[in-house]
Amino acid sequence: MKSILISALILLPFLPINAHATCIAATGSSFALNRDEAMDRARGLTWKRCAVGMLWDTETDTCSGEPRGLTLDEALAYAEREGDGWRVPTGPELETLYTETCEGPKIDTNAFPNITASDFGEGATFWSSTEGMPGMFYFFEVTNGYFDMHSKGYHLSVLLVKGSLLDTTAH
Repeated sequence: MKSILISALILLPFLPINAHATCIAATGSSFALNRDEAMDRARGLTWKRCAVGMLWDTETDTCSGEPRGLTLDEALAYAEREGDGWRVPTGPELETLYTETCEGPKIDTNAFPNITASDFGEGATFWSSTEGMPGMFYFFEVTNGYFDMHSKGYHLSVLLVKGSLLDTTAH
């Protein structure tokens, strides 16, 4: 049973998220946007709209600056220092950010502007706090809609979330 579960988790990244989804434009309509925060009305999650290291620019209504590449331990410590319930999201929570667009699953760039600034050469990859197998944690590439795993010492971007914790048993 355990080997079947591990095999399924290994193969999961190669399956399409939703092969028959409707082609729509990403509009941010599922979020209540308030400066540097985007509240997911359906799930009760509040997201920072900028990657860690970037700041919200109220004059241009966008994220500015440079995102920081953090190890997972650094990301967890950063979230803890932010306080007020901010944390590194679970895999299922990050997956809720995908919008099925005409070009495939992507993150809503109206709700999360300048998200592509987190592309350090391999796409805009973001940590989740969900362990996929011992020592390996899921990360999500938000501009192309795929996910995979890395050891927690790898440097990736981070979006912070707060609110009700979604199921952590899935990716």
